[in-house]
Amino acid sequence: MANSLAQRPISDARIGRWLEELAESDGNPGGGAAAALMLAAAAALMSMSGGYVSASGTAQSELTGLLARAKQLRLDALAMADRDARASAEFGVAYAQPASEQRDRRLAQACLQAAKSSAALGALATTALDDLRWLSQQAKPQLVADVATALGMLSAVLQAASSNLRYDLSQLASGPAQVKHAGLWDTAASLDRAMQNAGELAARIDARIKR
Repeated sequence: MANSLAQRPISDARIGRWLEELAESDGNPGGGAAAALMLAAAAALMSMSGGYVSASGTAQSELTGLLARAKQLRLDALAMADRDARASAEFGVAYAQPASEQRDRRLAQACLQAAKSSAALGALATTALDDLRWLSQQAKPQLVADVATALGMLSAVLQAASSNLRYDLSQLASGPAQVKHAGLWDTAASLDRAMQNAGELAARIDARIKR
């Protein structure tokens, strides 16, 4: 079955139909796009939780900035889902070609684009950590669980981005083209630190929920 939504922005698609496409053994969209959609959902939860915060003075200014960033994060994550789907599609096309030097070059280029997409997704997710930390302290008690859910989604996105990035980089380093990108390995290390920070924040939120 051809992907009828492959060329449509995810923001224009009904989520049920998009998930049907994700369930196809096609790879377009794939795991990276799914992670980006999860990041958009996390951003939406941040907006919802923040909308209930009562603030004044400096806190109000901080809240206004947070809500603006959460909205932009949601839009950026949706755009990134489409970008990753395109990268996944190109990888699939390259992989299906008969063995040749041209295939190796195209596959290496597709891996590189996929790695850059994963790195960008991870970096984008990392930007939300400080706002989630603020929300965990300011959100109304009945909404702390929603903040925790957003953080759980964010953590999953970081893990997905790290795993996809490391896989693509290992393919680049071991493939015939022998492409090496130290900068992207640095990004992978930064995602590890972000996951650790997210885990520590999750523990603090969990302690607040249980008390």
